[in-house]
Amino acid sequence: MGKEKKYRVVSMFSGSGGLDLGFLATNRAEIVLANDINKYACESYAKNIGNHILCQDIRELKNMPQADIVIGGPPCQGFSTANPNRSFDDPRNWLFKEYARILSESNPTIFVMENVSGMVTLEKGAVLTMILQELEHQGYKVQYKILNAKDYETAQSRRRTIIVGTKKNVTSTYDYPPPVVNPPLFGRYKTVGDVLLNKPINGNNYNHDIAKLSTLNENRIKYIPQGGSMKDCPVELQNNSDLKRAMRRLHLNEVSPTIVHNNNDHYYHPTEHRRVTIREMARIQGYPDDYIFYGPKSEQSRQVGNSVPVPFAFHIATSVINYLDETGK
Repeated sequence: MGKEKKYRVVSMFSGSGGLDLGFLATNRAEIVLANDINKYACESYAKNIGNHILCQDIRELKNMPQADIVIGGPPCQGFSTANPNRSFDDPRNWLFKEYARILSESNPTIFVMENVSGMVTLEKGAVLTMILQELEHQGYKVQYKILNAKDYETAQSRRRTIIVGTKKNVTSTYDYPPPVVNPPLFGRYKTVGDVLLNKPINGNNYNHDIAKLSTLNENRIKYIPQGGSMKDCPVELQNNSDLKRAMRRLHLNEVSPTIVHNNNDHYYHPTEHRRVTIREMARIQGYPDDYIFYGPKSEQSRQVGNSVPVPFAFHIATSVINYLDETGK
C-alpha cells in the first residue's frame, strides 16, 4: 500500500490545542487552519504546534479553506432559561451559528463537536435539539454520545458530549471509538500515580511552579488523606465552602476528578502538602512535558482546564480517520 493520505483539518475554538494534538498523533491529519480568540491560548498553540492558528473573533474569519474534517467545541453560554426557543437570537450564541457557517464554507465530510455532558439535559434537551437542527441544516446526519475520557487512556474522569456529523450523501456509518479499558472486563484505568510519579517532573520544567500555601491551608492539608477533602479536617478548620469539593487531595491509585480552570487552586498533590502545579494538571490532561503554556498562571490554568485530553482526542481522531478511509473520500 502506498503512502497513506493525510486529511485536511480545520480546528475552531482551538484553545491550546488538546484536540488538535490528538488528531496530529494519528499521523493522518494536517491542520490547515486553527482559530481561537484568547491571545494566550493562541501563543501557546503557535509556539508548540504551529503558526497556522489565527487569533481573532470567529466572525471575522473569511475565505475558509476546504477541509475533510472540522473539529472544535463552541462554548454554550447565553442560552435562555426563560425561553430556550429564542436562545439562538441571543447575541452570545452566534458561536454555534458561526460553527455552522464554517461547515458550510469548508464543506468537510465529517465534523466533531465537543462539549460538556450537561449540554444534553440543558433546558430539558431543548438546547441540544436546536444545536442538532442547526448542524443538520448544513447537510449532515448528526449523532451524539456522552463519552468518558477515563475509558480512553486518560487519568481523569471527564464526561463529554461528542457530537459527530457526516455528510448525508455518504452511505458509510460513523462508529464512536469503543472503550480502550473497561475494568474489570479488560485493562485498568490510568491513575494519578501513573502520570505524576512514574516519571519524575524535572524541577526546571516549565509550568511547574509550586505555589506557597497560607498557614491555614498548611494546617488543613495535614488532615486530608488521599481522595479526601476539607470534610476530613477538624471542624474548627473548616469553612462554609462545599466540604466535599474544597481542598480535594488526589489519590495515587485512582483517576483524577475532572480538571477544570483553576483546579490547581483547590486540587492537592496525593503525597505532598501542596497544590498541584500547571504541569501536573497538564499531565493529567495528557499533554507532553515539552508543551509549554504561556501567559499568566491563571491563563495557563484556563488553557489546561479547557482542553480535550490528548489521549481521549487521539481515540476520537482515530475513529474519524477510520470513517474517512472507509468512505474513500
